[in-house]
Amino acid sequence: MSFKINFLLSFVAGTFCLFGQASTWEIVESMGRGINLGNTLSAPVEGNWAPEVYQQYFEDVSNAGFDNVRIPMDFYGSRTSGSTINWSSIQNTYDQFIGSESDYIVDSTYLDRIESVVDWALDSELYTIIDIHGAELKSEFLETFNESNSSYTHPTSAKRAADLVKFKSIWIQIANRFSDYPSNLIFEVVNEPYFEIGSSEMNELNLLIIDAIRSTGGNNTFRPIIITGGGLASYQAPFTISDEVLSYDSNLIASFHYYQPFNFTSSSREEYNNFNWGSINDKLVIDLHFDEVKQWSQDNNIPVTLGEFGADNENGINYYTGIYGLYGGPVNEDRVEYHRYIAEQAINRGFSFSAWCSGNKSNKTIHLRNDNPDTNNSVGGIWVDDVKEALLVDGLWPDCYGPYEDLLVKNSDFECGVTSDWSFSVYGSAQASLNQNTNMVFSGSIAAEIEVVNSQNYNKVLLSNTIYDEDLSNKTIVIGCYAKSSEPNMSFKLRIKSQTEANLIYIPSEAYELTSVYEYYEFQYVVPENTSYVQLQVMMGQNSGFYYLDAFNFDIIDTSLSIGFESQNNFMLYPNPVDSRVNIKSNSDIDFIQVFDNMGKFLFRIENIENFDFSELSNGVYWLNIISNNNSYKTKKIILN
Repeated sequence: MSFKINFLLSFVAGTFCLFGQASTWEIVESMGRGINLGNTLSAPVEGNWAPEVYQQYFEDVSNAGFDNVRIPMDFYGSRTSGSTINWSSIQNTYDQFIGSESDYIVDSTYLDRIESVVDWALDSELYTIIDIHGAELKSEFLETFNESNSSYTHPTSAKRAADLVKFKSIWIQIANRFSDYPSNLIFEVVNEPYFEIGSSEMNELNLLIIDAIRSTGGNNTFRPIIITGGGLASYQAPFTISDEVLSYDSNLIASFHYYQPFNFTSSSREEYNNFNWGSINDKLVIDLHFDEVKQWSQDNNIPVTLGEFGADNENGINYYTGIYGLYGGPVNEDRVEYHRYIAEQAINRGFSFSAWCSGNKSNKTIHLRNDNPDTNNSVGGIWVDDVKEALLVDGLWPDCYGPYEDLLVKNSDFECGVTSDWSFSVYGSAQASLNQNTNMVFSGSIAAEIEVVNSQNYNKVLLSNTIYDEDLSNKTIVIGCYAKSSEPNMSFKLRIKSQTEANLIYIPSEAYELTSVYEYYEFQYVVPENTSYVQLQVMMGQNSGFYYLDAFNFDIIDTSLSIGFESQNNFMLYPNPVDSRVNIKSNSDIDFIQVFDNMGKFLFRIENIENFDFSELSNGVYWLNIISNNNSYKTKKIILN
């Protein structure tokens, strides 16, 4: 069986109570891979730039395996009444503006159309992004911020005040219309403002619209809002978002777009003529840029979505006419590889993405949009298959990016590399090295390999995870991992380093004798009083040879009643993430286990606790509701990869 993973925040009551409110990090992960419905609702008239959209389109997108759709839409031009031009004669008198939000009314017919389209997308279980985006938006609003444009408006003028009130009014009307919609409907403040708006003014605009959306109440109180910065384009756009904005609201997602190198991605145009892409250096540039974004995301504790990327159609073909471009265009295999590599590297770094597609009349096409049920194509739209498939293959969502302060062991399965969240130390006369191994794994694709060349004693070769400084009062830690060795009679220890008010305390486990096959080793540690932080360490300096470590697992047990794991209603699952089978440790008899997908949908019930696996499920996040014989339950999250 195959199940699609989505995390809808509008759970039915029981499910919502069970799983609670998701963080923006979890939402971005659930958004995963997606596509833009470009040039449709952002055109002055729907159908002018791309075919009109029908419900079948969203079913196509969902059935293909995508998890999100970004819908550009333009509320300017005739779609919102009230002009701000009459305030142009008043300069440097911001306070003289006496208009109000009620002066600017969004056309109800257009808003009704937007609501119908949003309903179709949500009915297809797609995360849905409303993005204000279009030519009228640009000419009436965005360009007024740019001094090089004839429409430039001084920041202290009444005209600027009117423009901001109109933009705010539009957003309030959108938010009011969708205030009761679930939080898998996401609002994006504005598309690519950085070409016209500087960093400080964009920061002010972000704050204005965040407040406007939140003021409408309902689910908009916590709805995810996508923001970006001003002044710097492409992958650098988030870098100009101020600390004030980032700390202002806890439900923000940062966005960037990526079309580099333009000489390739826009090569159907006369001024660009590089039809090839895919060299080692080409990919290295993307790696460096995406690493910068990832580092910014981690440093600022905000998840990231890649809102647009893409390259022109093969040889500049227009799929609507079937005519190739006058100036050529990308070689097809390079265009496909560009989409594949961007998608892979985004997912590898924990970014969701929405590839740019603007329909069959455009120069960047992925879905041909022949989904009109009144035609002979009512069975569904047609894809540019090789590009679609490229977006859906490769890439492994990391478990070590994001605000994982709540994880005692970060990057627990080394899938993000053996040096991410782990540090390696060698002391005295010992000699050892840490390497990444892809052959000797227990689960996933990576294990840590430690080669000790010159042994001394246990504490001379240490692999240490990051410091965990959450409150551990009256807690016991149960921690374990899978390990094996290259030679017989090799051993290692787990150790907890803790800082109390008075001392650093080092408490090791017993010595674990290793074999040539992976076995699970576990250590229970009672946290001392007044502990400010703990740190997991693995000690391997006693014997020479190769050590292999994988799939660390932990549980934090409340001992405030002076009872241990065996006396409480506790459960421990390992390994996590898991490739197929899950082991369970429990101090009480278990009647059955209910398995839910990440959308809260019940999948099946497990009664044979001794032997169950997930080999028939798709990779993703699942929840286990573990029911004990006294009718109590505990919920555990597992990641299947």
